[in-house]
Amino acid sequence: MTQQPMLFGSAVTPRTTDEWYTPRWIFEACGVTFDMDVCAPADPDSRTVPAREYLTAADDGLTAEWRGYVWMNPPYSAAAPWVDRWADHCSGVALLPALPEVAWCGVLMNAADAVALLSVEFHRPYGGVARLRWPLILAAVGKDAGRNVALISAADQYSGGSYHVRARA
Repeated sequence: MTQQPMLFGSAVTPRTTDEWYTPRWIFEACGVTFDMDVCAPADPDSRTVPAREYLTAADDGLTAEWRGYVWMNPPYSAAAPWVDRWADHCSGVALLPALPEVAWCGVLMNAADAVALLSVEFHRPYGGVARLRWPLILAAVGKDAGRNVALISAADQYSGGSYHVRARA
């Protein structure tokens, strides 16, 4: 029997799966077509990210080559290696829960050129909509990071357009 990973301290079931489909309003707000979605759903009908290429679990998006400006909404039960990879890639946008007691949070924040906290309702594989108990960190690095975070934050009904851009020396 296969051991299921833990997700926020609970065994993964059809209702607690790592599949959290990003709502389309995020992409409509910034008007970006990404070069790659590095954590795409296997089912093309469940994909919400406008991207030229999609890496799924079958492609092993964590180890496959990443090209260009990437979107990353990784499996939250094992986010650390994804955040490390995103930080090393230096070009893209990431969406992760704002969990202060995880080491990857510092890696994400240190790599980001711009960040915002969002409140997001995700579409779920069983057809429902769900919200995490935590706000989400939207982090961007590279070209147009500040612009994209500003546009997405302005479209979030709870953040009021608040975001932060890092001044780089």
